[in-house]
Amino acid sequence: MTHPIISFPLLKFMSQPVDLKTLLKNVEVIKIMGPKGNPQIKSLAIHSQMVQLESLFFAIPGTEYQGSDFIEEASRRGAIACVCEQLIPHAGHILQIQVQDVRQALSQISSRFYNRPDTQLKLTGITGTSGKTTTSWLLKHILTTHCKEGTGLLGTLHYDLGKRILPALRTTPDALSIAAYLREMVQSQLKHAVMEVSSHGIEQKRVATLQFDTAIFTNLSTEHLDYHPTMDDYFRVKKSLFWQKGLKHAVVNQDDPYGQKLLKDLPHSLNIITFGIDPLATLQAKNVHIHSQGTQFDLVCSQGQWTVKTPLLGIFNVYNCLAALAVCCAQGYDLTQSIEALKTFSTIPGRLEKILSVQNDGIDAFVDYAHKPQALKNVLQTLRPLTQRKIHLVFGCGGNRDRTKRPLMARVAETYADVNWVTSDNPRTEPQFQIFDDIRTGFLYPDKVTFIEDRAEAIRKAFANCKSGDCLLIAGKGHERYQEINHQFLPFDDRTILASCCSPKNDRLQVV
Repeated sequence: MTHPIISFPLLKFMSQPVDLKTLLKNVEVIKIMGPKGNPQIKSLAIHSQMVQLESLFFAIPGTEYQGSDFIEEASRRGAIACVCEQLIPHAGHILQIQVQDVRQALSQISSRFYNRPDTQLKLTGITGTSGKTTTSWLLKHILTTHCKEGTGLLGTLHYDLGKRILPALRTTPDALSIAAYLREMVQSQLKHAVMEVSSHGIEQKRVATLQFDTAIFTNLSTEHLDYHPTMDDYFRVKKSLFWQKGLKHAVVNQDDPYGQKLLKDLPHSLNIITFGIDPLATLQAKNVHIHSQGTQFDLVCSQGQWTVKTPLLGIFNVYNCLAALAVCCAQGYDLTQSIEALKTFSTIPGRLEKILSVQNDGIDAFVDYAHKPQALKNVLQTLRPLTQRKIHLVFGCGGNRDRTKRPLMARVAETYADVNWVTSDNPRTEPQFQIFDDIRTGFLYPDKVTFIEDRAEAIRKAFANCKSGDCLLIAGKGHERYQEINHQFLPFDDRTILASCCSPKNDRLQVV
């Protein structure tokens, strides 16, 4: 049996092997079976395709594939030991280490194999439904630009390790990759690491043994209810990040209802800094003004008052700026310099990324990653006062994911946009008509909505229907450069399609 084809960035393993007994220190081992000895481990592997000579293989249980099914293949490829939850009776040629929880063991062993890199960096973890990516980029920009301290980043868009940048396969990488990437940051002499922490990443023990200096809670809204049974369970998982051993600072959104619930339960040992528009917030935003060129607000805290300016649009980006500044405040950096850094921050790919109209067409076009009801509402509410005429919205919903949010997306679209075009997002293996049927139930007047399965066609038709003074928002995929359809990743970029809408004669659109 072989694994399905898996794409992953090449990990840089430690040049110095580590003996197995050292790696198993503090790991709760149930039983060891197979050849006796204390072999030297040269690499770790979570997929049989990653196995090299003298590897330690982790047989991770899954929904579609069971890691134990690949122990034999891992052995043939050169693994000398494996960590598993169920022993394989007839695999006496490979050393088997039985544990209660392979994912927990993977987190512990990976950290030890790479010499605890998280303890050699000032590590900030950002969790919440929305705002993780923007907050992480803002914080990295401030730390790098004005604090002059090298900062790595692990998040939705990419993994910046200092000397190389890798494409991101998931928001929070697996525990093995995290340890390897953090080690690279240490070797690149970076001082900080900022990472987005998803609920999946927490629940699947990918960050279980990391020692965070600071944790940020941005907000919580409907998402991932195909994975989490209830919102309470979703919150419970997010909340657990703030009980990680070694955490010093908690930065929490004072205005979010779940943020307020979190504040009531936080350990008293933490340095707690809140942010928001609420007067009780440690860092409070007042006099918010959003215009076509960016956002301005007054920041008020015990240290004084400043005027903050950023090219980013929207009240939600006020919260993102506040969260990044709160971390700087918690970690002892000068707020004046941190605020100054925000002025030079450029756009983030696929996050309300503006496509400017030129000549006399007067059409504003934006691409945004908003694929959740609250995120879509935030973006549309931001664009409304900046739009002279109508807002045209193109959006869809991903397949094989939370179906409960599909009608909610429709309600937001009908309430805050003037013209709606519903299309495909990443249908994966789910029939597109079923996704459309779910979305359609959320519209009060579905007959006034245009449903077009081909996303490129939907974008082109929406663009063709725009007039001077209109605004076009393409939502859902943002920075992504593919569509996932029937196990295939097909090249696709909303921005490229928008550019193709332009007449070759006047090239009336340009990407900022």
